[in-house]
Amino acid sequence: MKSPPRSLLRLSRRLLTFLPANILPTALLHWLGARAIAFAPEQIAIREGMRAGVAVGSVMLLAWWLNVPLMAWAAFAAFWTCLVDPGGPLRQRLHALWRFGLSGTLITGLISAAAGLGLAPGFIALGVCIALCGLSRAGGAIATQISILAAIVAVVAVCYPQPAQGAMQLAGLFAAGAAWAMLICILAWPVDPFAPQKQACAAIFRELAHMAGRLPRATMARAPASGAHRSVSAYRRDIRTRIEQTRAALALLPAGTQPRMTLSAALDTADRLFAAVMAMEHAAFSHAPTRTARRIIRLLNLSLQRVAREITANPPRPGRLTLDITLLRRVAMDEEDIHIRAATFCADALQALQAAWSTSTQPPSHPAHAPLAVAPAADMAQNAKAADAVSPTPSLPADAGTETSTLQASHWPDRLVIRHAARLAVAVLAAYAISLALNLPYAYWAMMAVVVVTQPSVTTTLPRAIERVAGSMAGGFVAALMGVFLPEYAILLLIFPLAAATIALRSVNYALCVMFMSELFVLVTDLVSVTHGWDVALSRAANNTIGSLVGLVACVFLWPGKRPASLVELVSRAFTANLRYAALAACPPRATWQALEPARRAAGTASSRAEILYQQKRLEGLHESETVKACGEILFLLRQLAGAASIWWLEQPGADNTSLTPPPRAALLSTLAERYAQPQSLSPRDMLTALQLPELKDTQDYP
Repeated sequence: MKSPPRSLLRLSRRLLTFLPANILPTALLHWLGARAIAFAPEQIAIREGMRAGVAVGSVMLLAWWLNVPLMAWAAFAAFWTCLVDPGGPLRQRLHALWRFGLSGTLITGLISAAAGLGLAPGFIALGVCIALCGLSRAGGAIATQISILAAIVAVVAVCYPQPAQGAMQLAGLFAAGAAWAMLICILAWPVDPFAPQKQACAAIFRELAHMAGRLPRATMARAPASGAHRSVSAYRRDIRTRIEQTRAALALLPAGTQPRMTLSAALDTADRLFAAVMAMEHAAFSHAPTRTARRIIRLLNLSLQRVAREITANPPRPGRLTLDITLLRRVAMDEEDIHIRAATFCADALQALQAAWSTSTQPPSHPAHAPLAVAPAADMAQNAKAADAVSPTPSLPADAGTETSTLQASHWPDRLVIRHAARLAVAVLAAYAISLALNLPYAYWAMMAVVVVTQPSVTTTLPRAIERVAGSMAGGFVAALMGVFLPEYAILLLIFPLAAATIALRSVNYALCVMFMSELFVLVTDLVSVTHGWDVALSRAANNTIGSLVGLVACVFLWPGKRPASLVELVSRAFTANLRYAALAACPPRATWQALEPARRAAGTASSRAEILYQQKRLEGLHESETVKACGEILFLLRQLAGAASIWWLEQPGADNTSLTPPPRAALLSTLAERYAQPQSLSPRDMLTALQLPELKDTQDYP
């Protein structure tokens, strides 16, 4: 039998890479992002989903064939083990999988036996276990992931009270299911351990290509409510958010390894190219691009797409960038304008990336120590804070974007983690008590909702609760229809695709993941219980709604943290950060990129945070408020200031030319930056007055 042609295999790999990244329109992704709904189609994990489908489906097939309903415990254990797999290097995965398998087995036996002794011992054991799981968040992102799923095991086990022998049987079933899933995860369908980080970096370059590709069709943005301004804000906000989140993810990779060096160089290049595209965008909104400018934009678009493809190659091929660099330098030999300067800047950035890739693909000098190295704690904390400052990513089951999951270097819980653990334990016990008082079937679904929804901050708990309720209702409705109209063997066959879809979509969107998970749990319950169809679906929807509300109430009223910053406060921070960046970009001599880049990142991050809250206020019907209107106008002017600052920096003479006198605009920006250097809450009127000064008029009209 002949093997498939190499061209066919290459085409299939490109298709699997292209489809997830282009499955939804860019405008829809921006609309969701403005409403704090994360959607990352490039993170679809097809092979991981196939592993989960085989692991869960095979166990359920065996349970159905042997007619042993209790074997559903082994199926749940297999599913949770696939869910806890963090990806990455094999050593890291094995460590996480066996830790969860061991802790889940012990929790299953102990909690089930405690519940078998009576209601009071079950309550006490459950509360202690949930509190300990909450404290485990201090161990980092992977520890948070394990602790959440371990807490889910506890809330399910308390609903299966057993004598000592029965509890040991449940623990044995859990251990068998976890061991089977571990074998499947390690041996079946191996994947690139750094695929999520590569896809995240490639998505940034594709988004930059989309942003550049629309410049020839750009129209002047004259008002905050205009479609052009919304498009500008959406692209800049989304790209800045992606850059900071990817930076935090790369900081968790082993230091000194080839993937981290390769992807870090690509991310730094993306940040530099982002500045150039912003400058060309600001110029395009002021006047129609010339013929040379259109050619530069087309070349840059093709270059960005090529880099996105090379990032996913293993390893990337630096030579593929030579033609793009040559063409950009050749077109930059024409007349001098902002697009020519931007083309030269982009060619320099791509050449630096090419050199970095050529170096990183060489064998490391100390390969024996590379897998054991970790990122410095200070770098991890700084990058994780930056990512969380923009927008947390609601992935399942852990929240790597929350401050408690990534910032703890000492593995000892601080006050925030202790407060969250106590809040979580009280909320889970309250949901358990409500379920018992109302005599709700499947009470563990309400407690599971509390465990997953409750976050250290109410600002992340609310979107999570909304997405979980929506996903549970949609999934329960579809599963109810399946349970009513499909025969038992068809339901059994659906276990494989549903488990696969749940795992494949866990990092794409939380609501979609919950929808398929609800269908999976409802159909598994159909197969092993006497209730069917609508009864199970309605029970899951009701329990998830109760649990989500309990978790939300607990975050608001039980030991609440600091009050989130108001819209005016966030806009004030964005105002100060953008003034600092503009002053540094406008004052001669030209600042080095190393000096400019931190200020530009801070300005972009602050503006993105303020714009997300501004969009949420408008969604809440507050767009007619005078304060919200003023904040929208300020953010509009700040985006224009940031674009103009990119142009001013590119137009500056070299650092060796120190004889130039600062123009009035630069002197004014320096004065304003010094005046508002200290963090303070400014009134919208003061900020508007400063941004509308005559000296800053060319931020709206670039000559």
